[in-house]
Amino acid sequence: MRRIELPVRSPFDFEATVRLLEFPVSGAIETYTRIIDLAGSPHLLEFQSAGGRARPRLKIGLEPVGKEGAERRDPFAAAERITHHVFSLDHDVRSFQRQIANDPLLRALEKAHRGLRIARWPTLFEALTTSILSQQISTKVAMVLKRRLIERFGRRFHLRGREYVAFPQPSTIARASPEALRALGIARTKALSIIETARAIESGQLDADELSRRDNAAIIARLTELPGIGRWTADWALILYFGRTNVYPAGDLVLRALVENYYNDGTRLAERDVRAKAERLWGEWASYAAIYLIAGLRSGSISANAPNRVIIERDGR
Repeated sequence: MRRIELPVRSPFDFEATVRLLEFPVSGAIETYTRIIDLAGSPHLLEFQSAGGRARPRLKIGLEPVGKEGAERRDPFAAAERITHHVFSLDHDVRSFQRQIANDPLLRALEKAHRGLRIARWPTLFEALTTSILSQQISTKVAMVLKRRLIERFGRRFHLRGREYVAFPQPSTIARASPEALRALGIARTKALSIIETARAIESGQLDADELSRRDNAAIIARLTELPGIGRWTADWALILYFGRTNVYPAGDLVLRALVENYYNDGTRLAERDVRAKAERLWGEWASYAAIYLIAGLRSGSISANAPNRVIIERDGR
């Protein structure tokens, strides 16, 4: 396996960031492994933290896999691009720290989870599929369904005695029947939405590169033209694929409750009012506010049902 190292602007917490992608995995996370297409062929990528907290670095191992794995071009430039994408290495989180300097709750959460970045899915199809599966159910259940989808439709590769399964390609899901997805426990409306999304991407009607050049409103308008995709799903795609930092998914009932409880004295707010308040409070860093609130919720530091709970800082922070 060939390896490269990339410098990372501090603060950066590899494990906390990967945990957003690997949720609900518990225990230490030392390596994040994926099969990702690079330079025209599938590669095994292994991401590991290197260096100290003061000077964080990322170590990336890559190796072509399968019969398609013969390298057509040098994959290192592509590996560097996908690493910057997945770990949001271009985000200046110190600006987020300055934004929340007068926000006691977010300031405490940022200290407790310092170095957490927005973790992004490698492809738009995976981002949309994950959000579609997550609609109106718990993240834990959605991740079970996602794993079943990968096991049923993902490409399998064998390397050094181990099997790796890639996230399904849009072309594969585009040809699948709704019944095949239903057999995995996926609701029919979600199955149809995932298949239609795959077909739109496979046909070129939905182009991630073209969308990335548009503003948030244009992306939302295009994504919500697809069946089964509303504002909630589009908002999460803006964060978890496009890496937009100024989005607060106000349609998320938990995130709405957190704003109501901690920033509005427990008084209910309409979705548009939650979005407006988030813009006033966090501006260009509303997405990071959402991610840190979720981190606080998962760690038990805050609750959507019990405002003013004491923040519990992690050891060593």
